[in-house]
Amino acid sequence: MSDMLETFVRKGIENEIKTNYPHIQHPAGMYAKIVQVKTDNEKYVYTLKILDKTLNVDNDFPEIPNVKSSIRAQKEDIVAVLLLYGGSDVFVLGRCER
Repeated sequence: MSDMLETFVRKGIENEIKTNYPHIQHPAGMYAKIVQVKTDNEKYVYTLKILDKTLNVDNDFPEIPNVKSSIRAQKEDIVAVLLLYGGSDVFVLGRCER
C-alpha cells in the first residue's frame, strides 16, 4: 500500500512541476557547443547545441539558432549559456576552457 501512495505522491509532484514550475526541470545555466557563427554588424550570431554536464549533446534540447551576443567565440567552442526563468531567450555568458 505504501508503494501506491509513494507513486501517487511522486506523480502529483511531477505534474505540479511540469504545470507550474517548468523552469526548474532544467538548470538555468548550461554548456553549449557553437555549431555555426555569423556576424551581424558588431554582434555575433550563433547556432548552439545544448550539452549536458559531461559535455555530451543533450537531445532534450533542439539546436538553437540566432543567438546574438557581443562575446566572441569560434565554431566548436564550448560556452556557458543562461536561460532566464525557463524561457527561450538564450544568453552567452562566455567561453569555457576545459
